[in-house]
Amino acid sequence: MRIVIFKRPSWRNIALWGILLFVIIAYRENVTSVFSGKLKPIYSTTVNTQAIGLTFDISWGEKTAEPILDILKKEGVHATFFLSSPWAEKHQQLVQRIVAEGHEIGSHGNRHIDLNTLGAGEIEHEITTAQQVLEKISGQKVRLIRTPNGAYDNKVISTANRLGYRVIQWSVDSLDWKRPGPSAVINNVLNGIRSGGGAKAGDIILFHASDSAPDTIQALPTVIERLKAKGHTLIPVGQLLSQASSTWPPESVLKDGANPAAR
Repeated sequence: MRIVIFKRPSWRNIALWGILLFVIIAYRENVTSVFSGKLKPIYSTTVNTQAIGLTFDISWGEKTAEPILDILKKEGVHATFFLSSPWAEKHQQLVQRIVAEGHEIGSHGNRHIDLNTLGAGEIEHEITTAQQVLEKISGQKVRLIRTPNGAYDNKVISTANRLGYRVIQWSVDSLDWKRPGPSAVINNVLNGIRSGGGAKAGDIILFHASDSAPDTIQALPTVIERLKAKGHTLIPVGQLLSQASSTWPPESVLKDGANPAAR
């Protein structure tokens, strides 16, 4: 007969298992969300056209926005401008020019802080405060938001969606805010930060029209010219969504199955 001897577990092993069990219980909600409940903003779209979404964020500055508007007007191109409400309130004539020249207004929030550090009530306050300012100045209905610093979590996206917003990210980053030089900005958009990642149909391009990105003024005409030469049209995000058959990633689709174009 074989005798099996069970070793008594050490206090160290018991403690480790206890810590592991505590972590699993304490963070079970987050663990679940990683696999099943994660919400995402819209990074890009699937379209049957050659359209690309052109976007600019503005949160501060006096020198960059007007030259960019001049370029867009000359090229006959329209874009979405995600504006922070304090900047818009300080530059009302520029906001009205943006609208008058056929561009779309999106929200870049109120205070330039990471919304995912706030509670749901504070997030709602930030979004609605910005909305009141932007809609009053622009006369447009504002229902697209790019969160400050691109920061989000489930709470941010679910709150924004409940308020009737679509949260817009980007699939092509110019990195213009790093001031890498106009040539680098052009390359980042046309060829991608990584090989093969350049702008293509359905993408959303991120530029800045704040004074933190002076290279954009020199880079933008070349970017527009070369994308047009490839057969692309550059349009506001709202129009891009109206053409889209789907958005990416799949988690960016509203739970009620609503068509992205409806928002």
